[in-house]
Amino acid sequence: MSDWITAKLKEVAKVVTGKTPQTSNSEYYGGDIPFVSPADLNEGILSETKTYLTSSGADQVYRVPKNTVLVSCIGNLGKLAITSKEVCFNQQINGLIFDEQKIFPKYGFYFAQTLKPQLEKASSSTTLPIINKSRFSDLEIKYPPLAEQRRIASILDQADELRQKRQQAIEKLDQLLQATFIDMFGDPEQNPKKWNKVILGDICDAKDRVNYGVVQPGNDFEGGIPLIRVGDIDGGILSFTSIKTIDPKIEKDYSRSRLKGNEILVSCVGSIGTIAKVPNKAIGFNIARAITRVPLQDKRIINFVAECLKTEAIQNYFKKNTRTVSQPTLNVSFVKETEIIFPNEEKILDFCKIVDKVEFQKELLQKALVMQESLFQSLQNQAFSGTL
Repeated sequence: MSDWITAKLKEVAKVVTGKTPQTSNSEYYGGDIPFVSPADLNEGILSETKTYLTSSGADQVYRVPKNTVLVSCIGNLGKLAITSKEVCFNQQINGLIFDEQKIFPKYGFYFAQTLKPQLEKASSSTTLPIINKSRFSDLEIKYPPLAEQRRIASILDQADELRQKRQQAIEKLDQLLQATFIDMFGDPEQNPKKWNKVILGDICDAKDRVNYGVVQPGNDFEGGIPLIRVGDIDGGILSFTSIKTIDPKIEKDYSRSRLKGNEILVSCVGSIGTIAKVPNKAIGFNIARAITRVPLQDKRIINFVAECLKTEAIQNYFKKNTRTVSQPTLNVSFVKETEIIFPNEEKILDFCKIVDKVEFQKELLQKALVMQESLFQSLQNQAFSGTL
C-alpha cells in the first residue's frame, strides 16, 4: 500500500449541502428534476425519487451532476447513493462531487459506505444524530492509483449486484402488501368502499398515550437501556445492528415511552413518516425524541394499521402537516389525530393473516441478505486494506 494516499474528503471532492425549495410554492414542484431525501437513498445507483422539482424549483437550490455520491448526515447517518443523472437534494444530505483525476466515483461510493462509524462518532445532537458539513468534509479517504480503484470497484460491483437483488426482492414484497391493501380496502382518502373511519388516537390503549421519546439521551452507556433511533428503522423493520444504549438514570424519566410490544413507531423528525412495528425483541427498549410511539389497544390489528399508515394518502397527510425550521418535524398531535379507515374486524384480521405470510417470506430474505452483507463487507475490508 506504499502508493496509497490518505486525504480529507474536501481535498478530493467538492462537498455540497442540500437545500429545500419553499414547499408552499407549487410552481417549484411536479417537474422532472429528481429531488432526493434520505428516504430515496437506496445504497446503490439512484435514478428515481418520490419528489420532483420544476426548473424554477431546482434554480432555488443546488444541482449536482451524475456520479455524485449523496450521504445522509442527519438522522440515518451514512445512508447513501450515487446519482445516475443530475439531481437536487435536501438539507439532510451532503453531496460528494469527486475530482475524477484523483477518485473514480464508484470507488468513492464504496469507500463512503465504510464511513458510518466515523459519522456516528463525529455527530452531535439532542434529538437525532447530526454531523455538520465541516466535520463531514474533514473525514478521511484512503485511495490507490486510479487503475487500482477501477479494479476494486469492478469486484465490489459484482458482489453488490447480488446484495441489491435480495434487497429488491424484499422491496417487491412491501409493494405487494401495499397493493393488496389498496385492492382489499381502497384508497384511505377517497374511501370508495365507504368504510367507517376512526382517529388513530381513539384506537390506542386507553391507559397509555401517543408520545415521543428521550429528548437528551446523552452518550452511549455500556450496559444501558437500548434506544431506538430513526436510523434504526430500516425499510420498515427495526435493525438491531447499531443500537445505542443510554444511562438508566436518564431513561427512568421517560418510562412513558418505554416499549411494550403493542406499538407502531412513526419517525417524526428528519425523515418523516417511516413506519415500523415493535417486535418482541424490542420490548423494554426506549425511543428517541425523533420517533412517535403509537400504542394500540388491540395488538391483533397492528399489521392493518401499519400498512394503512404507509399508504400514499396518509404519507401525504404527514407531509402536509410537517413544519420545517431547522429540521422537518411532525408534531405528535398530528399523528394522534390521523384519520384512518376502519373496516369490520373480520376483514381486518383476514388482511393481517396475509401480512403474516408475506413477512415470513421477508424474514427468510432478510436472513439471506444478512449473509450477503457479511460477504460484501468482508470484500470491502480487503479492498480498502489493500489485500483484495
